[in-house]
Amino acid sequence: MIPSLLGISIVLFGLLAMAPGDPFEELATNPAIPPEVRANLRAKFGLDDPVWMRYWHWLVAMLQGDWGFSFVSRMDVSTLILQRLPVTLVVIGASQILAIAVAIPVGVLAATRPYSLFDQIANTFAFIGFSLPTFFTGLVLILVFSIQLDWLPFVYRADISATGWAFYWEHIKQSIMPVTVLGLFQGAALVR
Repeated sequence: MIPSLLGISIVLFGLLAMAPGDPFEELATNPAIPPEVRANLRAKFGLDDPVWMRYWHWLVAMLQGDWGFSFVSRMDVSTLILQRLPVTLVVIGASQILAIAVAIPVGVLAATRPYSLFDQIANTFAFIGFSLPTFFTGLVLILVFSIQLDWLPFVYRADISATGWAFYWEHIKQSIMPVTVLGLFQGAALVR
């Protein structure tokens, strides 16, 4: 497993290194920032070093728990991950519960009645649910429930200003679609 992860990280790092531009590309178009400042920033972050040296520095930092700095969010990556981890765990846990709650009864009923109409319908939906990519199912749910019906929000907002039960209800409404998409995909695999 470790050699696979190492190989994948080398390939991905190499592909990203070959991509045009860098995090300081936008500074090049800003006339207020002198070229010396841009050069100092590139040297500080090692962007002028060879790819193998940048990869080595990145790998050592990753193994020490320094996951780097996000130029988009302007903060440490580990801080970003820790901010989003609780919501991620809630969505994953809820989708697992939904998958198990739906898949086990459907799978047991389908198994006890082989070749029945229920078994054929369950198998068909399981194959469809397992075959469709989650991003496609998510887009369909967004189109139907957010855009057409306007029942659910399609963007997750962490800055909800409501209090009490309204706060929890807003979080539940925002979580319904991600939980459903992941739960249906996992449930389809469990039914089989």
